[in-house]
Amino acid sequence: MIGGGISEANSRPFQVALLLRVGVNGEQGFCGGALVHADWVLTAAHCCFHDNQQVDNVQAVLGAHSLYDRYENGRRIVNVAEVVPHPDFEPDTFANDIALLKLANTIQLTDTIDTVRLPYQRISSYNFAGMGAIASGWGIAAEGVTFVSPTLREKLMTVMTDPLCNTSYFGQLPANTVCGYSGLAGTCKGDNGGPFTIVYNATEETILIGVASFVGAGGCSDDVPSVFTRVQRYLTWISDVTGIVID
Repeated sequence: MIGGGISEANSRPFQVALLLRVGVNGEQGFCGGALVHADWVLTAAHCCFHDNQQVDNVQAVLGAHSLYDRYENGRRIVNVAEVVPHPDFEPDTFANDIALLKLANTIQLTDTIDTVRLPYQRISSYNFAGMGAIASGWGIAAEGVTFVSPTLREKLMTVMTDPLCNTSYFGQLPANTVCGYSGLAGTCKGDNGGPFTIVYNATEETILIGVASFVGAGGCSDDVPSVFTRVQRYLTWISDVTGIVID
């Protein structure tokens, strides 16, 4: 997370770190995710492929703050039993960049591990433009750095209108996305798949509105918006795959 600050410990208990590889000996990838149910994690579809092969060896780290502290109180590492990328994901354009991961074991929710609220059906048409939203992850924290952050970081951004964001990407922005802008700051490698959340004033709940997808080709601090897959456009698919009832 370029330009972000360190998150308060346990303030984002739905944040998930994902270790992904093809087979036992494949190169390990790293992404973020969000726990949306005791059995399911939501992430980006592009995180689920390495060299055009779908990953089949995935572990989810839940309840973590300091990524490398294996003895951190309240954390769990759980295998992923099923990887379900959206069937219409387009790797060349990042269209429909969303995926579901079914955990091998149902997670007991605690103070350090909890779910995030999916958007209500009644706000599925909102664009959230002008609102403040928080992106979080263990991604690269500075240009030129090649390793992920050891500590969870977050950044408050402003949700942009779709036309304004599309202008920043020369009219090539995929459909069903939402953008966050904060000057020379935003998501970076390792933050992909992670949550983008607002506080819904009507209920004071934290609501997941986006899944980190990509940033501009010029780099993470290139003064362009961070792009997230707009979760509210996929509620029917999420419900069909998981059985989660979304009211």
